[in-house]
Amino acid sequence: MQVAHSVTEVNETAWNELSTGRPFQSHRWYAFGERVMSDCKPFYLLAFQEGKLIGRATLWEIHNEPLPAPPGMGRAILGAILRRYPLLVCRSPLSNASGLILPSDSLRGGVLGAICESALSLSKQTRSLALMFDFLSKQESENWQNGFASIQMQDPGTVMQNRWRSMDEYLQDGNKKDRQHYKRTLREAEKLGITVERHSQVQDIDAVLALIHNVDKRYGNAPSPWMRPLLENLGLVNGVWLEAKQNGKLVGCGALLFDNETQLTAALGLADDVPYAYLMLGYASLEEAFVRNVHTLRWGSGAYDVKQNLGFTLEDNNYITLAGTNPLTKLAARFA
Repeated sequence: MQVAHSVTEVNETAWNELSTGRPFQSHRWYAFGERVMSDCKPFYLLAFQEGKLIGRATLWEIHNEPLPAPPGMGRAILGAILRRYPLLVCRSPLSNASGLILPSDSLRGGVLGAICESALSLSKQTRSLALMFDFLSKQESENWQNGFASIQMQDPGTVMQNRWRSMDEYLQDGNKKDRQHYKRTLREAEKLGITVERHSQVQDIDAVLALIHNVDKRYGNAPSPWMRPLLENLGLVNGVWLEAKQNGKLVGCGALLFDNETQLTAALGLADDVPYAYLMLGYASLEEAFVRNVHTLRWGSGAYDVKQNLGFTLEDNNYITLAGTNPLTKLAARFA
């Protein structure tokens, strides 16, 4: 098992061969992740057989993970703990995707065991509060050894496989009610003066962050510490920035991120009491996916009714395997 501390230390061709067909796993995506998450130290655990890269785990030492916690004192105490005892988390950066890639043959168990052993050793070196592998499928989370426990989270992501070449084709493939709803949304949005613009970069980051934080407050989410650098570096992954405006005033926004023929919608921001802005952003993201001919669309968690009406289904990606690294977190993992 070899350890690298930057994706630039790993041969790009070998990295991308292992990542083939896996969204948000490319060499370029991880370079983007390192730039945005510059406050998090990466550890790349690399498994080789006869000189060929056959598996990896991408770990991040995170001192400011936006964990679900009640605002106020509870969140402040948790933040103070993490500043001293970080989390060591295996994930693909900024994408709600796993950072674990294993061979599919008889080598799988041996590679996973070697990765877990190395990761546990790293967690002790970094004095981590816990070691986590998140965004796993149910199958991927089963039958772990070395004291790991599997936990199912409540909020899976959403996904849709693209089989359309245009918005018209997508609408014709649906039912009459959906087509009428789409046309009514466009009419009502036009009456309210709501339009959607596309940009290659964010124009006013402070105004955008205010809308994003507004959504965080509405749903009780801890703000992402990496949102500003993500918005500043959107161009590194040819991202598209969507802005919903009402009579020229910014009332909604979102980022479209691309990797390995997959589109991810992120950084949603909305003003209060502006109907149709969310749906207009959603329709714009669908149009962009059809134009780019991406294979898969991912929209993250939440607003499940709206997303399912548009054709999205729940992802099997809401499992975590957890190993405690001190008496308290070991006990928590044991009873998870």
